[in-house]
Amino acid sequence: MAIPTQATSGTEVLRRGSVNSQSSTHTFLKFDNTATTAAANQNNTVPANHIVTVLNVIFCEQGNQSDEKFTMWAEGPHSSGIHFLYHQSIGAYGTFVWSQKIVLIGGDGLLINTAASANIDIYYSYIDQSWV
Repeated sequence: MAIPTQATSGTEVLRRGSVNSQSSTHTFLKFDNTATTAAANQNNTVPANHIVTVLNVIFCEQGNQSDEKFTMWAEGPHSSGIHFLYHQSIGAYGTFVWSQKIVLIGGDGLLINTAASANIDIYYSYIDQSWV
């Protein structure tokens, strides 16, 4: 997917999203400016004609569990499970900040789950570039 050379319009917007009470079922983060519900959404991907640059993802353990583990990975038409974090530990009421940039294109998805039943809140910020 390339940016059209004759594009006369487009936007670049700083956005944010969140997931309340992430648990063991995987959740696709949403990049369409709507709220994400833990484990209730399926196959949410970056919309066509968009480039999303994830700036950071903040994880906060809310269940007072001493050793929760979570995983974050990307899937898309060109990849099938590229892991960024795999069983990352987070302590009771602890916070973990992922601050490495991730670039996603139309059709890519960013997923998160936990290794067991958990209660982790997630907050993420991203730049949404569109030329539609």
